[in-house]
Amino acid sequence: MTLFKCIIDTSPIGEITIIWRKKPKFLIEEIILSNPNKTSSQIAKEKYEKEEELAINKKSKQLNNVLKEMDNYFKEKDYKFSLEYLNLDKFTPFQRKVLETEFKTKKGTVNTYKGLAKASGSPKAYRSVGRALSKNPYPIIIPCHRTVKSDGTIGGFGGVAEGLESKKTLLELDGLMIQGRKIVGDSSIISFDKTSQTKLV
Repeated sequence: MTLFKCIIDTSPIGEITIIWRKKPKFLIEEIILSNPNKTSSQIAKEKYEKEEELAINKKSKQLNNVLKEMDNYFKEKDYKFSLEYLNLDKFTPFQRKVLETEFKTKKGTVNTYKGLAKASGSPKAYRSVGRALSKNPYPIIIPCHRTVKSDGTIGGFGGVAEGLESKKTLLELDGLMIQGRKIVGDSSIISFDKTSQTKLV
């Protein structure tokens, strides 16, 4: 299996590296975000390029479609992401269900870890939901930044404390208001059960 990389040099959250393959079909293996300590390309080098540097490649219609939609998202234009190009087969059934459910969380809304656990069919597994999201290899497309704590604080992102500024930026791109580490104003929790819909504040 030959892997390629594509580097997005500028975005509101810094450099982004996409690891992808084109055979036997186009699939994204991982979307790597930068953090204050390392760029995405440095993280990719440590994880994927121990023996040989990956070729930079943009020669893919599917990849270019993904890049276009990501650019639209960052520029706050209409966008449409899809699970079609994500390699979801590498997850356990529970992890896959969490990620697929998170994918449905729409722009401008957030979910709680407990709410996502319930929507995923495992209402008591909110800690496992947190672990699954912390290992989400497809941030932006699967918007794990849209899951927050029940008290309105934004919680973790990408499994590292350094990712919180990126999470805050992405939530603000979604149109939510953040003060410090907490969502404020009329930012509502998305509810898959409309009878239990609540407000964060």
